[in-house]
Amino acid sequence: MKPPKVSVLIPVYNGETYLAECLQSILNQDFQDMEILIADNCSTDRTVDIIKLFAQCDNRIRWWTNSSNLGCYGNSNACLQQAKGQFIKFVYADDLLISRQALKKMVEVFEAHPNVALVASATQMTDGQSKFTSIWNPQGISGLTNGRKVIFTCLEKKAKSNNEIGCPSATMFRRQYATRGFDLRFSYMGDTEMWFHLLEQGDFYWFSEPLAAFRIHSQQGSEELRQPDFKNYDCLLLLKTMLEKSWFRKQAADRLLFSQIYYKRKIFGNEARPLISEMRSYLPLYRYFFQWVVHKLYRPLEKLSHYLSPDRLKQKLSLLTRSTKNRHS
Repeated sequence: MKPPKVSVLIPVYNGETYLAECLQSILNQDFQDMEILIADNCSTDRTVDIIKLFAQCDNRIRWWTNSSNLGCYGNSNACLQQAKGQFIKFVYADDLLISRQALKKMVEVFEAHPNVALVASATQMTDGQSKFTSIWNPQGISGLTNGRKVIFTCLEKKAKSNNEIGCPSATMFRRQYATRGFDLRFSYMGDTEMWFHLLEQGDFYWFSEPLAAFRIHSQQGSEELRQPDFKNYDCLLLLKTMLEKSWFRKQAADRLLFSQIYYKRKIFGNEARPLISEMRSYLPLYRYFFQWVVHKLYRPLEKLSHYLSPDRLKQKLSLLTRSTKNRHS
């Protein structure tokens, strides 16, 4: 039997609240050449009942319950191990695809650009009641970018997560580049590390159009991992992992090294001292000082440029319009 073009993977744990909406958004896709794999991570609610109901109606759905709870990234790896498709599309049970053409558009990019390893889109942010809150679009306009350049751009940012690519539900990637799975050393930033792993091997394509919705609510599985200890550990581990790669050390620009030294010291203090010492060995004092001067001169302009960017102004106008309609309804 010919393998499917796309494997849609749904790792789920206690997802009864949103799982049906998630599955329906996948079944509504214009693109049909797919398998849908659902890995139940020992749920204790009605998740399995919902899965059975949908599986009875569509033979593309294959599901199982793990013998024990594997954790978030362990369960994602369980899905990956069973996937047969050329392209991998995660859709977490809390999230959904908001464009009927999401799969089709992403597959078309891979077929038009053989060197692309990872595709991602802007994301519509929603709350626990499925209400729109904002659009997340850190990459700006749609287009193709060198993968390693995207890694460097992410690491030049001051944010702790360094994730300018997005959540798994807004991405698609080539299975051949992801056979090693998610790195289980990570509790919080395993998706970012995976994106970097993929981008080492190929190019990146970004859709400025939101193709997926990411739901933020207090019961989601990653909420407990947002605590500072988890974030700090993973953030430092990610940088340490990248510094172990010879190509990264050779290509890392002064701006990136300065940004990491400056903000890691500012955010993590003594916890980051060993990493900072290593990075300083690649960035002599006079070059560090030059980057410090540039940072002090241009940082205010960068903030103003970001605040006045067309995408940000468009988001603010959209939120204002929705707020006005709600008041008058």
